[in-house]
Amino acid sequence: MTQDERWMKRYEEVMVFIKSYHRNSSRHRIEEHDMLNWVKANRKRMNASQLKEPRLGCLKNCCRYRNNIDARTSMNRIGEKSAVGWLFLVYLQWV
Repeated sequence: MTQDERWMKRYEEVMVFIKSYHRNSSRHRIEEHDMLNWVKANRKRMNASQLKEPRLGCLKNCCRYRNNIDARTSMNRIGEKSAVGWLFLVYLQWV
């Protein structure tokens, strides 16, 4: 197995994880450390302009997908807080 094949296999594992769990790998879960370290190392290489084009495009796609998930979950959290706050205000009017 070549290095490119191993890299693509790892990339596919990370993308499957993100798509199935709708979150990034956690540093608090031991079983996810390998994925987290792989993503961090490649992100560091990307920021230092050491990644070549096929890998660079894939990693940017992965980061873009992760950022979209983060934005959606934060909007859901904001919406939940707003709904709870609104219900609390309605409750205070009736008390």
